[in-house]
Order: sequence, then structure tokens, then C-alpha cells
Amino acid sequence: MPDSSRIKLNDILRDERKTRSKLVALESGFYGTVAAQICELEEEKRKIDDIYSTKYAILEDELKTARKAIDNIVERRTAKIINLASLHSSSKPKDQKEIESMTPGEREFYNKLLQLMTGYRSQRMDRIFIKKEKQVVPLQPQVSRYHEPKENSSEGKKDINKEYIVVRLLKDIPTFVGADGRNYTLAKEDVAVLSAVNAKALINRNVAIQISVKR
Repeated sequence: MPDSSRIKLNDILRDERKTRSKLVALESGFYGTVAAQICELEEEKRKIDDIYSTKYAILEDELKTARKAIDNIVERRTAKIINLASLHSSSKPKDQKEIESMTPGEREFYNKLLQLMTGYRSQRMDRIFIKKEKQVVPLQPQVSRYHEPKENSSEGKKDINKEYIVVRLLKDIPTFVGADGRNYTLAKEDVAVLSAVNAKALINRNVAIQISVKR
């Protein structure tokens, strides 16, 4: 007869199917207990000399059922954890209850997935916005370590503070094509004088900060 103290894997599998996207709460040592349970059944089966006996057939069926159930449980829970990591990587609020329902091994798997997905999403978005900025906002040539653009003196001097902004770069920016058709590169910690439109675009994206220049 089946041992009543053993984990009822089919009941857990049934609950996992019912909850669909939610994880059934498992104890931290769940998988270790299941492994020991299966080893115990295999040991009992090995001790039976008559492989045609009813007891042998019962144990063999119980083993087969246990292996199939735990395989399905792992498959369903893995899919749910992947889905959770994907949702949370897009800055949606984390469901702490779902995380607490995981075993330590599952939580480690979830954290690695979340880190990987968050990094990938951030990298993709950075590349998209940088490309868009190149197309829509052509940057003026910059001179590293600060150099002011020249004014057109004969047409009445305009307020340079309104036309240009001095900025310091917070991160490297890939090589871009300036308004004059030449290639330029902005590196982290460079100080540059850019047109107000271009400078504000970088400041709004937290790529640069404005530097006040006293006159």
C-alpha cells in the first residue's frame, strides 16, 4: 500500500494546473524530499525478488506516476517563473507572494532570468533611442574639454547662452555624423558646447548635465 506520509505529487500537479499563472507555494526542501521519496520507492522495488508479484507491480506503477507528476510540475512551474521574470523585467510591480511561493532553487533561477531580461531590455531600448536621436537631432561638432563656438559678429551679436549649452557627458556615445557631415564621438566626462536643442535632448535622456558658465 502507498505510504500516506509521502508527498502527494498528483495533488500538487492538479493545483498547479488550476492556478494557471500563479505558483503553488512549496516548502524550501520540496525537491529534495521528492528525490528521497523516489529513491525510497526504487529501493523497495529492488528488495522484491518476485517481479511478477502484486507488490512489485504496485511499486512500479507508483514510481512511474511519481516521475511523470514531478516532470509535469517542474515543466509548469518553470514556464510560470519565466513569465513572471518577463513581466517584472518591464518595470511592472513585483508580486512578492509569487516569489515567496518559490523554492530557493527556483528563486535563484528567477533572479538570474530577471537580471538577464532586464539587461537585454535596457540594452535594446538604449540602442533604439540613440539611433532615433541621430536621425532626428543632428549634433553639432563638439570640442572635448570645452571650447566655445564662434559668433557671427557682423549680424548683431546673439546671446550665446540662448543658442548653445555647455554640457558634461555622463556616458560614452557612439560616433555620430555632425551637421557638417563629419564624424564625431562624445566620451564620458567630455565637456562640450552643443546647440541648445541637441544639448537638451541629451540632458533629458540623462546622458549629459548642463554646466553653467559665468561671464
